[in-house]
Amino acid sequence: MMAPRWRPNTDTYATRLRPPLYRRRWFQVVLAGTCIAFVAGLIGTYAFLKPHKDRADRFDLTEIGHLEVPSRIYDRHGREIGQIKIEDRRPVGLDQVPYHVVQALTAVEDSRFFEHDGVDYIGIVRAAILNLKAGRVTQGASTITQQLAKQCYEELRLQRNLDTKITEAFLARRLEKEFSKPEILELYLNRVFFGSGYFGIDSASRGYFGKPVGEIDVVEAATLCGLIKSPTRLSPKNNPRESRTARNHVLARMHIEGMITDAELAEYRARPIELAEAQAQQNSYVNEIIRLRVISQLGFEKAAGGGFKIYTTIDRDVQAAARQSLLRNLSKAESHPQYKHRTYAEYQETARARDPLGGASPKPKAPDYLQGAVLMIENDSGGVVALVGGRSFQDNQFNYAFHARCSPGTAFTPLVYAAAFSGDDFPGSIVKDAPIDNRSVAIGGSTGILGEWGNESADVTYLGDIPAREALVQSKNAATVRLGKKVGRRKVMDLAKRAGIESPMDDYDRCLLGSSTLELDEFCMAFTMFPNGGTRPDKLHLISSVTDAAGKVIYTEPESKQVRVIDGIAAYQTHSCLAEALERGTGKGAAGSYGLRDRNAAGKTGTAYNFTDLWFVGYNDKLTCGVWAGFDTTDTIYHGAFSNTTVLPVWVDAMNASAAAFPSQPIPLPEGARTVEICKKSGRRATDACYEELPGSEDGERKIERSTYREIIRAGTDFHLYCDYHSGGEGTPRPILPQIASSGPAPPPIQTGAPADAILVQSPTVIGADDPYNSIQPVLRARPANAEDEVRRATPVSPISLGNSKPPIEIEQPEPLVIPEVD
Repeated sequence: MMAPRWRPNTDTYATRLRPPLYRRRWFQVVLAGTCIAFVAGLIGTYAFLKPHKDRADRFDLTEIGHLEVPSRIYDRHGREIGQIKIEDRRPVGLDQVPYHVVQALTAVEDSRFFEHDGVDYIGIVRAAILNLKAGRVTQGASTITQQLAKQCYEELRLQRNLDTKITEAFLARRLEKEFSKPEILELYLNRVFFGSGYFGIDSASRGYFGKPVGEIDVVEAATLCGLIKSPTRLSPKNNPRESRTARNHVLARMHIEGMITDAELAEYRARPIELAEAQAQQNSYVNEIIRLRVISQLGFEKAAGGGFKIYTTIDRDVQAAARQSLLRNLSKAESHPQYKHRTYAEYQETARARDPLGGASPKPKAPDYLQGAVLMIENDSGGVVALVGGRSFQDNQFNYAFHARCSPGTAFTPLVYAAAFSGDDFPGSIVKDAPIDNRSVAIGGSTGILGEWGNESADVTYLGDIPAREALVQSKNAATVRLGKKVGRRKVMDLAKRAGIESPMDDYDRCLLGSSTLELDEFCMAFTMFPNGGTRPDKLHLISSVTDAAGKVIYTEPESKQVRVIDGIAAYQTHSCLAEALERGTGKGAAGSYGLRDRNAAGKTGTAYNFTDLWFVGYNDKLTCGVWAGFDTTDTIYHGAFSNTTVLPVWVDAMNASAAAFPSQPIPLPEGARTVEICKKSGRRATDACYEELPGSEDGERKIERSTYREIIRAGTDFHLYCDYHSGGEGTPRPILPQIASSGPAPPPIQTGAPADAILVQSPTVIGADDPYNSIQPVLRARPANAEDEVRRATPVSPISLGNSKPPIEIEQPEPLVIPEVD
């Protein structure tokens, strides 16, 4: 039997003969295709990314550190009051930024900031997964470095697509190689936008919380860092609820990263967002004038981004006090029962009103509420210390202090008296205060009697013949018109022009009572001649100096020149009247009712006809301040709206606020001026008999007082008429002082003729060697005497209480003598 033939195992054989996988044809084809595809992908990726990298390499990295820094405006004490800006930014070093700010920033924006090289690949994967799960884009993966790259270059900000994102990533890697992590943080914090117009962490800190970034706490840091995602929408000024939600998210992230504890998280989340009080518009008119001036010299781009420092003559404290007082007192005037116009509050309410669809209703074309302005300047230099151009710059950018022309009314009359005192008249000159035909001035009509609307009172009285001083102090219109017509209208107008008033004036006698329209700035400049001894500054100015970003002074205001308007004696005579007007005249409420603390001040009220414009202009030796109130049109504010109850309180508040920085001193009597004692009754030089008996009695005693006052005259003035009212002349009362009784028969009366002028002794009396009557220094009555001269008075011997005498010595009555009875 034949052995079976061996047959190989075909399966095993086939397995042994099968080539390895890498030798298999299909595998090689796949592998080759994969390699080709990979290489092609690499080539394609390179070809795709190369332009983006090249684009990123072309960016100038020096632009990273270039920040547009606004030019800042400072007051006279170096305190910031405004900016000329494109972006409100205050660059700070990272060493000035608290560490918890950095923690809050990295926790919410880039937790791996200190680990990646500019691009967070892990973050990209994480964001992709979360976005896929959500079905929409809920997270981004941009690092702080990428955000910085985007913010530095406009083309990356404006074009938001895949190409710019890739370029941004390459640029971020480049920045990481060029700058350190602290430098990147500093650049980012100084550049990022925080909403409400604030760029950079320090501007945002000051704007929202009223303090520099170095002083903010963890909660405030979290609030700021929570705004970066959507600064406009999340601003706490616009949306406090959403801003708090964003802040709490930052706090939660800080807790996850281990930066704060559980207890701190609970405490911080419970705190409300507390913002600093919003800055008022108190400097808006100032800033606008300065902005236009600087831009005209430097150009907008350079002025707004060049980091200039502009130092002004403004005092921030006085400015704030003046604005607040103006708003308060005009609101008070609007609350008067007879005020019939729209109020400031009503206008603001209309501006905030919403239509049924929720949109803002348009504002009225122009604010029609009561307006006002305040201007305070330095007498010597013309520097503006305070400027309030209106009630709201937001409502109306028109500057009423510099551009509005309004009638000053009786505030103009000091210029009439200054013109008179520059000639033959002086404050003691007698003027007639009596009704006057209105045809001579035609204010309020061409017929009838001139209405006394300038005396700051509803009561009209006429005093007859009165000194010019009294006419100015009491704002007597009829007397002023008579004096002005005597001096000449042309002379008054020429004086006004020399005083700096460039506005055209009415060439009629009504201009004597302030009918011409003037600007507040030129009127304040005119009033400086009274405290300046007859001169005024040649111009007003706001800017004192300007320095560039490196601290180099590029502009200094030239020294002011003084322009002569009137002589010093006429200026002082007018000033002395205006000082009395503030003490006992139309402005007497300044100290008693409104609390004026400056006893060296002087000023004049002004109420235009029909109560259309209210003025007060006053001064001390350092400053002159003017206040105006009225409408854009010549509408009556309300009948009885006097300036001494409406704008005088504003002037008082402004002057009180300036007292600390500008302490006043009495204005000295000028050289060549002397004082003389004048009888109030006769208007002539006083004599020993010039006394008046006071009404009423006490214990049977008669009370008399000296009826004289001191007046200012020029040295050498020919004024030698002595009082004949108290000297017993014809038609005059008998002397008030008692006669010494005599026990003998009465002497025959002295026969007198017509009153004659007294004879002034020109030289000492010839006396004997012993001078038994002490006559070497005789007292000459009613002679010109300086204020420091003491004039000896006769000592009355009867029981009369003199107004200027010392109290009598009280002598006790002796005990009555008791005589005993004798039987």
